[in-house]
Amino acid sequence: MQLLVSHTSPYARKCRVLVRELGLQDKVEEIDAHPFEDGEILLRANPLGRVPCLIRDGKGYPESTLIGEILHEEAGYPWRYDWEDQRVEALASGLLDLAVGRRVEMVRDTAIYSDYWIGRREAGIARTLDVLESEAKRGLETDTMGALTIAIAVSYLDFRFPESDWRSGRAKLSALYEVWAARPSFQQTKPPADA
Repeated sequence: MQLLVSHTSPYARKCRVLVRELGLQDKVEEIDAHPFEDGEILLRANPLGRVPCLIRDGKGYPESTLIGEILHEEAGYPWRYDWEDQRVEALASGLLDLAVGRRVEMVRDTAIYSDYWIGRREAGIARTLDVLESEAKRGLETDTMGALTIAIAVSYLDFRFPESDWRSGRAKLSALYEVWAARPSFQQTKPPADA
């Protein structure tokens, strides 16, 4: 299998971490495919022109959630993956969508910059972080797709918005992130510092 990635994409990082966590490095070859360059291999595999995309048996499988399911199947489903975890993963994926949308808005030309959309995304980010923190009654399990996606999302906040102060009042999410941040899979997949 081949995994088309960009090293700054948090969605690709989620899949890259999962490959390492599930011990699939020998089965999955990572290939750099920057989505804004519209490379032939990426567009042939994924007409959406986005990463990550997993190529398996000649077919392209887009989107990190679908790729996560395929990788779990390949590894024999070692992690818990029930409806509640899928709900947490969906919330964390939405959090990631808001953070990426905020980033896209902020790098646009200032003539078309929208304080309204940045504000909406910031409010959604704060609400979602609060919900995830409040629902972590006994702490979040670490080896779940929901926990991984939360860790990826807050790591992206640190990467692109270090001023965000997402940790304030969110001890459980902060503790979850620290567990992930110490793992070799997270260390090996950090985005380039100069990106």
